[in-house]
Amino acid sequence: MRFKIKIKKQCHCLICFNDLFHDFSFQSINLNDIPICNTCFNQFEIANIQDTINNYSIWYLYYYNDFIKKLVYQYKGCYDIELAPVFLAYFLEKIKKEYKDYYIVYPPSSDKDNKERGFIHVKEIAKHINNNVYDIFIKKEHYKQSDVSYKDRVHIKDYIDIHDYQILENKKILLLDDIYTSGNTIKACINLIVKNVGHFKDLKIICIAKTRKKNVEI
Repeated sequence: MRFKIKIKKQCHCLICFNDLFHDFSFQSINLNDIPICNTCFNQFEIANIQDTINNYSIWYLYYYNDFIKKLVYQYKGCYDIELAPVFLAYFLEKIKKEYKDYYIVYPPSSDKDNKERGFIHVKEIAKHINNNVYDIFIKKEHYKQSDVSYKDRVHIKDYIDIHDYQILENKKILLLDDIYTSGNTIKACINLIVKNVGHFKDLKIICIAKTRKKNVEI
């Protein structure tokens, strides 16, 4: 059997910046053409869990761990937009195939943070699935989920609203989020879609990382 190896133009890992081949493996050069070294890839704890939330299918890709915590900070806190494709890398081809004709939406993030970093973090990740990405959720008041206790996150629904949702009429919808803790943000977004969009063909949710314990502070 012959193996055809595609050498990438990018020769350094997007995460650690080491040479891609310092810990060579067939897995690390076949992550859907996204340059991640084997050492970094092995720090993702794959969950690949299918479940339901509010009677809709949700797919958790990874478990939230220290590596993902640092990666999210590097991406959002250090404005490293080049990291956007790494979060879906292992599952990307499957996701692109299954959701190629879905309209992608995502929970709202802080306008202040978006302006400071120069991009909307989940939106940039979503762009690697398809080009049908829409910003329909807004925060009615400024808040950071990380500043809200687990107990009080049940009230997050009071701070989220929806606009320009007509684009989703008669469409298949993918709701994409980064970190799942209490699930209250996802539930609020689902409820707003169901309440406001007259008819949609399907609604699926993908969450990049899921905390193992419900009361984890991130």
